[in-house]
Amino acid sequence: MTEHGVDSVVEDWISANIGPVRTIERHHRWRPAWFVTADRGGREVGLYVRGDREGFGFASVAAEAAILRVMEAHQIPVPHVHGEIPEASAVVMDLLPGAPNPCHTDDAHGIDAIMDAYVDALVRTHSIDPAAFAAANLRIPDGARALALDHFETFVARYRNNKRRPEPLLEFALGWLRRNAPAHRSTPSFVLGDTGQYMAADGRITGLIDVELAHIGDVCHDLAGLRLRNVTEPMGDLGRVLRRYEAASGTPLDRAAIEFHTAKFALCTPLGVAIVLHLDLPLTDIVQYIEWFHLLSLHAIESIARQADVQLSAVSLPEPMPTAYPGAIVGLASMVESLEVPAGIAEYQRSAVAKVARLCHRVSEYAHAIDAADLDDIQDLLGSRPADRAEGDETLEKFVRTGAPHHDPALIALLHRRVMRQLLLMEPLLTGGRIGHVTPLSELLG
Repeated sequence: MTEHGVDSVVEDWISANIGPVRTIERHHRWRPAWFVTADRGGREVGLYVRGDREGFGFASVAAEAAILRVMEAHQIPVPHVHGEIPEASAVVMDLLPGAPNPCHTDDAHGIDAIMDAYVDALVRTHSIDPAAFAAANLRIPDGARALALDHFETFVARYRNNKRRPEPLLEFALGWLRRNAPAHRSTPSFVLGDTGQYMAADGRITGLIDVELAHIGDVCHDLAGLRLRNVTEPMGDLGRVLRRYEAASGTPLDRAAIEFHTAKFALCTPLGVAIVLHLDLPLTDIVQYIEWFHLLSLHAIESIARQADVQLSAVSLPEPMPTAYPGAIVGLASMVESLEVPAGIAEYQRSAVAKVARLCHRVSEYAHAIDAADLDDIQDLLGSRPADRAEGDETLEKFVRTGAPHHDPALIALLHRRVMRQLLLMEPLLTGGRIGHVTPLSELLG
């Protein structure tokens, strides 16, 4: 179905089920979504229509809607769901007032108030009986290992089904997590799955949003999620936020478990988006997916390094080795940006494609040098130099799968260098224009 056709389906459903549509606007992002205002009994209502995410989402928006309904029934502030549009794979919900995570401000007092309200809502969410989500098909894990890994293993299974090439870092990290899962935690709770997402206005929370990764698991997963999101969406004093959770929940923070779930949750993202990269899906937002893949891989391996007490060294980008034909690539982004397009979603798409062109330029300058540095690392570890990157990745993954645990420190350091080079390659294109790192718990909490 064309974009215009989907827009019409959305507008027709709202007109038939809620009231005449006054305005409808595409939300310019990597997931189909719309802002809508409609007339309901003479009153204007704001609506948000959320579609299934292409190539990544595990839970459909219909499953997400079922979870939101349970949360609303337990007085958790969430958008009210009006219904589903099967033809558009979308759900219609209230548009919450305010802005998402409005903590980009110097008003520390205001940030603290908002985060206090968020933490209080999170504690209430965690207190919902997991059995209440049976109708939403959320399964309750049995035992400590299942609690730590069951949700994670759904990502692993999907990654395995779509894997087309070696992924040494992912294979090492998932093996390490399986070997080091917490054995002392066995209390299942409903967790949001991707914490730190909310709307706020006038210094208060108006609702929690985005529960596509919600499941029954360990609350430490959600606390780990706050650490990860804080890298790109600051939440003020995160140590204060975690201590607030400890006080409000009455449960001491389990730092070891939080760190484990930081690595595990971080790894879920590259496991999930590997399908996009391995199947070479022609997505307009491919640079965003590549960023997620490498940045969350970095967070995973750095967390594992902290847990394994491995000291990591600084990594620099090797000197460029440009291709012999750079001319067209250098100017490609400017060519794309100069194209005239209609206002709206086409402008967003033009900007995204220009970003792809900029990445291609960076690749043309640094890819050969990065490949050489990565092959040098493999030679230092294994004693022989693979012929090219493909052989190097295959050789390294085979060693990761068969190597004994005493090789872990060397592998952690090597894999960290590899992913850092990829991020340094695309650093000018990253969200925020820099490589962000998860703040160690020792710095947050003392």
